[in-house]
Amino acid sequence: MIKKDPEAEQRLILAVFLSVAVYWIWTAFFLPPPPPVVADPVAQAAAEVTGQAPTTSPAAALTPEPGAAPVVPAAADLPERTLAFSTSGLSTELTSEGGGLADVVVEGHQSPFEIQAIWSRALAKVTGKADDEWLPWGLEPGPERLISAEGLVLAAGAGGDFIVGRHTVQSGSAATATYTNPQGIEVRRTYTPTDDPNLVHVDVTWTHRGSEPWKGPLWVGAADRFEGEANRYSNVARPVISADGDLETLEDLEDLERLEGPVGWFGIADRYFIAAAIPQASWGRGEFAETFDGRQGAFLVHDANLMPGQSDSVALELFIGPKELEALGAHHPNLEAAVDFGIFGFFSRILLWILQGFHGLVGNWGAAIILLTLSVKIGFWPLTQKSFASGRKMQALQPKIQAMKEKFPDDPQRQGQEQMKLFQEEGVNPLGGCIPMIIQMPVWFALYSVLLFSVDVYHAEFFYLRDLSSPDPWGVLPTLVGVLMVLQQRLTPMSPSMDPTQQKIMRMMPLVFVFIMYSFPSGLALYILVNTILSILQMWLVNKAYPMVTPPAAPAASKA
Repeated sequence: MIKKDPEAEQRLILAVFLSVAVYWIWTAFFLPPPPPVVADPVAQAAAEVTGQAPTTSPAAALTPEPGAAPVVPAAADLPERTLAFSTSGLSTELTSEGGGLADVVVEGHQSPFEIQAIWSRALAKVTGKADDEWLPWGLEPGPERLISAEGLVLAAGAGGDFIVGRHTVQSGSAATATYTNPQGIEVRRTYTPTDDPNLVHVDVTWTHRGSEPWKGPLWVGAADRFEGEANRYSNVARPVISADGDLETLEDLEDLERLEGPVGWFGIADRYFIAAAIPQASWGRGEFAETFDGRQGAFLVHDANLMPGQSDSVALELFIGPKELEALGAHHPNLEAAVDFGIFGFFSRILLWILQGFHGLVGNWGAAIILLTLSVKIGFWPLTQKSFASGRKMQALQPKIQAMKEKFPDDPQRQGQEQMKLFQEEGVNPLGGCIPMIIQMPVWFALYSVLLFSVDVYHAEFFYLRDLSSPDPWGVLPTLVGVLMVLQQRLTPMSPSMDPTQQKIMRMMPLVFVFIMYSFPSGLALYILVNTILSILQMWLVNKAYPMVTPPAAPAASKA
């Protein structure tokens, strides 16, 4: 039996411990660095960020397995590196995750108010879900962030998968982002500030660093993760492309498509702000697409054939700022189309010019809206007066028209002939009430678009209203309009010949219209309120000039 020596065991344990300690100190502080090697571009980007040496060989980096998909590092594999990039008009970050500008803040502007309407507050009280404090305008809005922290302006790459790679980013007089994909296509973007605080010059260059010819799409675009339901009346950001002179918006995020025609510009926009990339030469087609990691965007795509060492490039002017027509038109003629005034845009621009002129006089956008409404009403006063007078004359003829219908009950053609004869004898134009209204409709719709889409009224204050582009959280303006519309109906008696069902529908119209108005921008509600007051005044004058003719009472039935 072998006898154990406790002291020998202790000496052995101590020796092992000292050996491990010496080895750790040597490797941590005195071991010389390994010789540099040409590594995988993706791993090289990782080295720029993490400080660790790349380990992938050149052959593995530029020669993927046949039929294998490009190797893309997961977001968790490498830490992100960001560089501050700003001008007096915007503040953003150049990120190694995609090599684009992320978290873009438009300087000098706030984000929209999150309105807490009084009717929503009342409903919450009834259901017991109301908070202790009611904030009609929500929390104080932060800066306007057009592009989120997950967005990229501009993303760029090579290949049809829209892969956003890890980049090496550098700052200086111009910021640069460089990435080489596994096929050896190096993508380099250079962001250079300009004298214009809202404009950045961007050069994008693709260089083939591999040893075999390469064929595929080169692309550059703006992408983000979007929320909310997009339509003409919502204020949410969406990808946009101006192709062949037409403005296209990706309202449905699943409706990805390729557009035809030359691209004037592309980017991301909401109702009042835009980030638009303007190609300085014809290069590529427009395409709404999704990146490999699920971000949707607007892209400029160019099919290329690159030989080893060959390059392709495109220069862009990146405009980021509010949708002010003068500023947009100064950068690109088609960029004004980003303000979607609709089919009556010609009239909208005239009305906006007048509105801006009134604002220059009074210094308040609410007062300017009132003056504009008054001017439009005075301008159309003669036409409206003629329409009201014609309608009053038609009402006076209703008894005679009804008598004709009773005289020829089974002959509609004869009824029509007799009515036209009556109109000629009385000097009444049956369309006299409609034509003036039709003439005014383009101006009404144009004014509606101006107050809905003009950035001038964004965050503009007027009395208790903090933002004329947001709904009235107290609902005061829509409620006043509803009361005045009921009064207007009292001043405009319905035709005795109108069907009772139609009369009920007409009486319900103020309620329906007011319900819709609760979601209107308060600037638009202010216009409708002032216009309704002026219409009531005009109707009162019409009633004095053309008194309502009371139809004769039906003869009493004779007693037997």
